[in-house]
Amino acid sequence: RLYSMTRARLTAINGQPLDPESLKNERARRLATREQNLSSAEKPQTDNRILAGEWWKESDHGKPLMSLEDGIAETLGVKLGDRLEFSIVGEPVTFTVTSLRSVDWDSFQVNFFMVVPPGVLEDYPANYVTSFYLAPGHNPLLGQLVRQFPNLTVLDISALMQKVRAIMDRVTLAVEFVFIFTLVAGLVVLWSAIQSTQDERLFEGAILRTLGATRWQLFLGVAAEFVTLGLLAGVLAALSASVIGYVLAEQIFNLPYRPGFGIWIVGLLGGALGVGITGTLGARSVVTRPPLYTLRRT
Repeated sequence: RLYSMTRARLTAINGQPLDPESLKNERARRLATREQNLSSAEKPQTDNRILAGEWWKESDHGKPLMSLEDGIAETLGVKLGDRLEFSIVGEPVTFTVTSLRSVDWDSFQVNFFMVVPPGVLEDYPANYVTSFYLAPGHNPLLGQLVRQFPNLTVLDISALMQKVRAIMDRVTLAVEFVFIFTLVAGLVVLWSAIQSTQDERLFEGAILRTLGATRWQLFLGVAAEFVTLGLLAGVLAALSASVIGYVLAEQIFNLPYRPGFGIWIVGLLGGALGVGITGTLGARSVVTRPPLYTLRRT
């Protein structure tokens, strides 16, 4: 399917001229200083969902109505019923916002921030855009297409995605090295902390053994101590990762943040197992060393 695309510049909101310098949001300033792509549609696309308001009926075709993507509406501070004035090839046109919708941009289907009913933009100049899947090994068809239709502009998204994947793989590899280094450093610090308190642990273990505690009870006590420390470390790590992920998604990349429970499960289990096993191995002499040997040295 081919989608029409008409260039227009937003000039006013509810009759107030748009001043980019007065907008506090950096993304809003960018939107106010560049042209927008307006398209018309009889029905919303399958990957669009109406969040507020109503889509137009057939009787509304030809009326200056507009459906906005919810993200751009929030950025511009626009709500249902607001009037947006655009300049299209120098002619002012005012649209009334009648619906807000969410868009699945990850689908790589053609989508628009701003959509109007059919019969509104037909008298204005427009380009047409579409997207299609080309199976691997058929790239020469693109060259033939451009030679047959010289006015076409073809963008090979696969090449762009390969570049993005390569960059992400390098970033992921760097993060993994930092993670491994941090993990090893943390275990070394934990081992050192255990060794620095080893004499006190041996003395306490010897006293408990003298008072009737078994080796199994001492082992459970040591394991419980370090497993609890690992759980606390896992909670702190998962909470920190969630907060950092939210800040990166919402504030830097302008992406919706979807919290995942998997990070909490991995954090708690990883912390409990990692710290628990390392700590228990480091303090194993508390269980294995005879109490008489320890008390004699003390």
